[in-house]
Amino acid sequence: MTFERFTVKARRSVVAAQEQARLLKHHQIGTEHILLGLLDVPDSTAAKVLHRLGYDKETAQADIAAVVEPGTGELSGHIPFAAPAKKTLELALREAQQLHHKDIGTEHILLALVREGEGVGATVLAERISPISKIRAAVLASLEEPQDVVAGPWLAGTPATEDTMSTAGALAGGAPVGSHHLLEAMLRAENSMAARALRELGVDPDAVAAKIDELDPETTTDANPEEAAARKMEIRVVDDEVHLILRDPATVTIAKKVTEQSNGPIQGVGPVAGMFVPLWRSANQLLLQIQRVLEPEPEEQDGSATSKAAKAVRTVLGSRLRR
Repeated sequence: MTFERFTVKARRSVVAAQEQARLLKHHQIGTEHILLGLLDVPDSTAAKVLHRLGYDKETAQADIAAVVEPGTGELSGHIPFAAPAKKTLELALREAQQLHHKDIGTEHILLALVREGEGVGATVLAERISPISKIRAAVLASLEEPQDVVAGPWLAGTPATEDTMSTAGALAGGAPVGSHHLLEAMLRAENSMAARALRELGVDPDAVAAKIDELDPETTTDANPEEAAARKMEIRVVDDEVHLILRDPATVTIAKKVTEQSNGPIQGVGPVAGMFVPLWRSANQLLLQIQRVLEPEPEEQDGSATSKAAKAVRTVLGSRLRR
């Protein structure tokens, strides 16, 4: 299936679905990965609709983990779409056509996920959102709001453009794609005209990466609250304890209030244990993802945009994580 008619955010969600399948070591991309991919693009119409209905990525991860076990085999090369996932993407086109929309956005993928009805994605949604038709009603209501930015013809113009956009989305890691992600992805696009021109002008990719890390995005139009909070986070190992440190003011304020109300630290015991499960799972997935960057598993480079994006991300992030 080609993705020329998909919006920027719709393409990012598909790339994210592929990454979710890889993280779970699944040999096919299913509707559960499509659902996680939609939620991995928090500023998309689909994610916003689901959030308004009280459904977020942590909930989806917990629901999916309850019915689908992670794989155990090593993955290499391209991960194909399972039949239900292919059907969902085909139905997304029909949903766009029925609404007289020229392009396919995340909202159409979400509608198709519900319409497909038999996959894990629809199943877990139906268990949380009853009746599931609420999703369609919420999507239709959201259509009066500004929609996803269309991936115009220039995005599908050349393989280099596809590589750049996939890499930029991977570098953003689920946060909104910023101009700095695009710049760095452009420099890393192998054999592209842009990369060649910039390098011949003496622009060094590593120097650009260092400068991007040095600058504060909060002083630019690329500022967004998720990345600002993430930049203040840190993971440390002290003796046999893993310390997850969050420093953003909003989280610190909430944490202070909660610990005051509970007269001390909050522990994952008793009925509270279930609330800690999504946090534990997310922390482990993050650590495994970072481990894959630092110690990449041998994999076949199939030449796809996703494969090239993964290679570029390892190149870009590996040295930074070792600082």
